[in-house]
Amino acid sequence: MILTQPQHYTFVSLHSDVNRRRFLATASVGASTLSGCLSMLPSLDSDTSLPKTPTGAWTQYGADGTNTFATNVSAPARGNLAWTSEAFTRWQPVVSDGTVYLTNFDPSNDGSAIALDARDGTERWRTTLNASGDHGTVVVDDRFVVAYDTELVALDPQTGDRIWTERTNGIDSTELLVADGATGTVLVASESGIEAFSAADGEKHWDIDTVRQLVRAPAVSDGRVFAVGNVDGAPSLVALSLADGSERWRRELTSTPGSAAPVATQEGVVVADDRTLVVHDEATGDRLRELHSFDESEDAIPKTVAVADGTVFVTTASGVVAVDIETGTERWRRDVPVSYVAGICVGTETVVLPIDDPEFASGKKTISAFDRESGELRWHYAFDPGFHHQVTSPPVLVDGAVFFTATHIDGLGALGDVPGRDS
Repeated sequence: MILTQPQHYTFVSLHSDVNRRRFLATASVGASTLSGCLSMLPSLDSDTSLPKTPTGAWTQYGADGTNTFATNVSAPARGNLAWTSEAFTRWQPVVSDGTVYLTNFDPSNDGSAIALDARDGTERWRTTLNASGDHGTVVVDDRFVVAYDTELVALDPQTGDRIWTERTNGIDSTELLVADGATGTVLVASESGIEAFSAADGEKHWDIDTVRQLVRAPAVSDGRVFAVGNVDGAPSLVALSLADGSERWRRELTSTPGSAAPVATQEGVVVADDRTLVVHDEATGDRLRELHSFDESEDAIPKTVAVADGTVFVTTASGVVAVDIETGTERWRRDVPVSYVAGICVGTETVVLPIDDPEFASGKKTISAFDRESGELRWHYAFDPGFHHQVTSPPVLVDGAVFFTATHIDGLGALGDVPGRDS
């Protein structure tokens, strides 16, 4: 997975969470040896609080247990940089009740779980877990849950105190942890199967190995778990009982999706099957309809599938397309180079995603917001060109703010409706 091997750059690899602002202010003595690279960084010497504390939640990889990557909130009217954290991170955060939860897992860090004030980025608490590498995070049932190595840890969201710790079969990527808010069930997926735990006390409910080699988080809806993986060697979409892990139905797929997670919606379960967007009946698994097919080029492989109010939004390396979930009619498309980080955020009026080198910001990496109904550009935040700046995790949308991680800040950034900074 890409995020387990982040690129490291000499002048920003301050992995002991030192104050990057102090570093930039005192680094002028060595500026001549950096060939002007410091001038390419945005000004990080002063932070601005967001106009108000962001409301709404993005509690896990796909926003919630259904993997819709959609939330009933409004994106900020402008996408200017408000603040950056001093805590190193390159992993996707989760947000709930005005708090941003993140991790600084990396071989050169202390493997901590960290909580920040969502409005101004001040640190509320930090709990050292001494972990590194692939892991997942989720907020559920008044717990901040972190899965890493073969550990599943629940922390108090107010204090960071450890509530319980349980052993797991391991987790292979940050996209393989999912939780059901209605029942307080946490699912840990891996190459070897799926395990279900209680968020309240860590009790293991069940453990199955019939579905293997999952590449993205299962979706959870109405007491069922929808997982895409290999069953008896065949790529399959499988429905399991959330209560006990028993199989409800399975449907063989043409191939195992390499990136996009299944999405549970009222209209059915949406999967990308061999470059074709397909809707399956939630109760029976029957293949209801094919919505859209992508060409055979490498850039056309679906990365992320999001669904909101009857529209399916699909990102590929070469763009984003919005199609009607009932008819497959294309509503709009933008042919833009989407960042290698698979991710999209859908709000009530806006779709936000990282894109590279668009016409409106030539030669730059951006986080861009498009009108949900028309695909027209609303705003963009552009990184200064040069030095291989990259978004390192999918952006996260809550009401009035977009949170992201990137190499040019080596931490968490908050975009919002604040005045622009000089760069």
